[in-house]
Amino acid sequence: MYCIPCVRQSLLLAVVTVMAGCHSFGPDGLRATHPLYNEAIVGSMNEQFVQNIVRLHYRDTIFFLDVASVTASLKLDMSAGLDQSEVGFGPAGGADLMKYSLGTAYTTAPTLSYAPLQGEGFVKSILSPIPLEALFTLTGSGWRSHRLFGLCVERINGLENAPIASGPTPNFPPDQDRQFNRLLQLFEQVVNDELIVPRIDPATKEPQLQIKSSPEHREAIWEIKQLLGLDQKLDVYQVSSNFLQLRPDTVSIRTRPLMSIFFYISQHVDSPKTHKEKGLVTVTRNRDGSEFDWGTTAGGRIFHIRQSEGRPDGAFVAIPYRDHWFYLADNDLESKSTFMLLTQLFRLQAGAAKTTGPALTIPVR
Repeated sequence: MYCIPCVRQSLLLAVVTVMAGCHSFGPDGLRATHPLYNEAIVGSMNEQFVQNIVRLHYRDTIFFLDVASVTASLKLDMSAGLDQSEVGFGPAGGADLMKYSLGTAYTTAPTLSYAPLQGEGFVKSILSPIPLEALFTLTGSGWRSHRLFGLCVERINGLENAPIASGPTPNFPPDQDRQFNRLLQLFEQVVNDELIVPRIDPATKEPQLQIKSSPEHREAIWEIKQLLGLDQKLDVYQVSSNFLQLRPDTVSIRTRPLMSIFFYISQHVDSPKTHKEKGLVTVTRNRDGSEFDWGTTAGGRIFHIRQSEGRPDGAFVAIPYRDHWFYLADNDLESKSTFMLLTQLFRLQAGAAKTTGPALTIPVR
């Protein structure tokens, strides 16, 4: 005969063990899965951005898929049992021995839903210029002026930032943009003293730009106003998006649409020599026939996608495309910062656009 108290103790131990497993299953499951899903989504979105930039370099069609939802079902299976076995101690005697068994296992069944970004709302959002209010907001949030203006601004008071680069790669290089690059350099000299401050006119609620002066940066401020053709006597200037009418009391800024920004940075994608020879990409050439270096432009200085035949080492993001690898180097902090800004601009412009059509739902096994 088996011992009733022993059976009770075994069952109690099994129940306590199961309850302990249930108690830790939820929090432990969250800790185990949340960082992994987060990392996977960020990695896949980064690869999509780089892939679309490279596609534009080759004049291939781009497409965006957004991760609409991630549903993970965690299932916990537990089993417990009692086994009775007879243990003999002699020819005429024996004893029953009770053994308990316990098994636990959990599985996860994630389901991913993708939503294509398309339709009228999305197209309008990526073809509309970045609002000046958004540009000033980003400036106030800590982004440096040389990165924001170098990426988002196409013209400012007659100074051009490679406007022909806002579409497919041109055959001829943009006009000299030395004055625009000089303006960005001067902005960086005075940025720490907050001498150039965007503001809102309290009366008209229109955006304004205050350009202060200081003994330390008197020459830099004078040159900034000189380059922009502004009245040296004024401190506050109106801000307008009408670049066709230049006034000495107004700063006229024409920003790029999001799609033009993608085109602009796609110019500084390295191409394999064989792809150039086959005519798969446009090679921009100077008047003397030499190849133009897009790394000298304001956008090219802050963003660069490299290429290699094999999978690169030390890459922040790398994608295979047309039998080669294209990547952002992990130690290229300028490109990584610009890439981060690009993702924020994308969410700012296109994130609010409603998707059309059914979402693509994939159960992952």
